[in-house]
Amino acid sequence: MRTIGRQGKKLLIIGLDGVSYEMLAGGDNQPSLLPRMKKFFAGSVARMSASIPEISAVSWSSFMTGTQAGEHGIYGFVDLVPGSYQYRFPDFRDLKVEPFFCELGARHLRSVIINLPATYPARPIPGVLVSGFVALDLEKAVYPARYLPMLTQAGYQIDVDAGKGKDRKAEFLADLHCALKVRRQVAGMLWEKEEWDVFMFTVTGTDRLQHFLYDAYADAGHEFHGEFASFFDEVDQAAADFLERAAAMDNVEIVALSDHGFGPIRSEVYLNQVLRKNGFFASENSGAKGLPGISGRATAFALDPSRLYVHTKGKYPKGAVAAGDYEKVRTDLTQLFAGYEVKGRKAVRRAYLKEELYQGGQISHAPDIVLLSEPGIDLKGGMEKDQESGNSHFTGMHRQDNAFLACGRTGVVAARPTIFDVKGLLYRLLAT
Repeated sequence: MRTIGRQGKKLLIIGLDGVSYEMLAGGDNQPSLLPRMKKFFAGSVARMSASIPEISAVSWSSFMTGTQAGEHGIYGFVDLVPGSYQYRFPDFRDLKVEPFFCELGARHLRSVIINLPATYPARPIPGVLVSGFVALDLEKAVYPARYLPMLTQAGYQIDVDAGKGKDRKAEFLADLHCALKVRRQVAGMLWEKEEWDVFMFTVTGTDRLQHFLYDAYADAGHEFHGEFASFFDEVDQAAADFLERAAAMDNVEIVALSDHGFGPIRSEVYLNQVLRKNGFFASENSGAKGLPGISGRATAFALDPSRLYVHTKGKYPKGAVAAGDYEKVRTDLTQLFAGYEVKGRKAVRRAYLKEELYQGGQISHAPDIVLLSEPGIDLKGGMEKDQESGNSHFTGMHRQDNAFLACGRTGVVAARPTIFDVKGLLYRLLAT
């Protein structure tokens, strides 16, 4: 096996959660929001496809492992406790494949990983790990623990209070700026204090901002248009600081990426209400709320963001779909969503059967169908909703087809890479 990591070879990775290819490269009569990064990576930026579903927990897990969910086991931010209708929240302990920084650690390479989603609770690694979203307790998000006092004293926040994005937008924006400022300070200290071979700095505020204020992006008359651009300028400057530090060192390879892209929301679609109207979902009684109130008459249900499950007998407590009827239910669901429209426009680009997306030892936990929406259609479980579609306080949504991948070395990024390709690229850069 070829040795990974020549003596002195280092790697800088910059992760920008939810940043689209267009926001970096410019397009649609919009200039780049990240001009310093664009200039640095000139000629070596590609549009990248993310995981399906295109959410951070799944896509960052695929980045870390180079595998899809059928192998690494993370299908969403929420799953069900096996044999029940109770929700559980998968975390880093549920990842079934070793992340690249642990594999590299076994080869005596040290990593500093800051704010990478889906890495909570922090586990011992050769180096430093500061977990990203979803992380509930800073004390459990930091390894080694000797760095906890430094982060606490700096006022380090794992994430901002996204609830403020609904109706306290000025305060929300101020929190985003503050969190990024502190994260930059902490990252700068770890850059200097630690002997590292791989250094990764991830910004998640870009995702938070776009969910609540995507409408401010292209609208010059929007109240927060200037603030939107100002936050991206600060992100651009933070990235440029690390790019300049790395460029001044010998033998440092550089990669930047997002875990998914973004776009505007035309409408939200509440899948369980679509299933209810079309006879697939039913509750035990009119007052029953949530998935625990599902009826044995139900043949399917949905979990966020776009996952459909056949209510099979033996797998779920009230499931009544026999093994012989499983494929018929899937066919009926596929046909339903192939023709489903919102306000006269197609809502679902494609319905994937699980075996079309996944393979590996964790496929038994996979959703039976995963829907890929048309741009502008935000697919949600919507168990508590009363209608099939509508709009909320969100103005931006994830897109699967417009993430980005950039590299400081030209000629090594494929024309249309996927999130599953990045780990291999990292290894090639360290080896050559």
